[in-house]
Amino acid sequence: MNSVIAKLTSKGQLTLPKSVRDQLKLEKGSYLAIYLEKDQIIMKKVNPRRPLSDADPIWDMAGMFHSGGASGRQVDAGESKIAPIRGAARWKTSL
Repeated sequence: MNSVIAKLTSKGQLTLPKSVRDQLKLEKGSYLAIYLEKDQIIMKKVNPRRPLSDADPIWDMAGMFHSGGASGRQVDAGESKIAPIRGAARWKTSL
């Protein structure tokens, strides 16, 4: 592993060398996770995930399925295996 030297400013800031930013494809607004291990600082690139939009079709399925396996109960042929769970609509707005 190659090392490069970076100098802290009086405010504790440092600039990542361009070679490091280029290699990791870091740009303005990129995120780094910072870990401490004894006397070492370890930084790792973080790719944040976008939250699901309200229009995502997965929300139409929220709460529709349940396993029913915990009760060990047999399902009659005429009984639906798909049942909405009460309050599932609120999941969409609470996340």
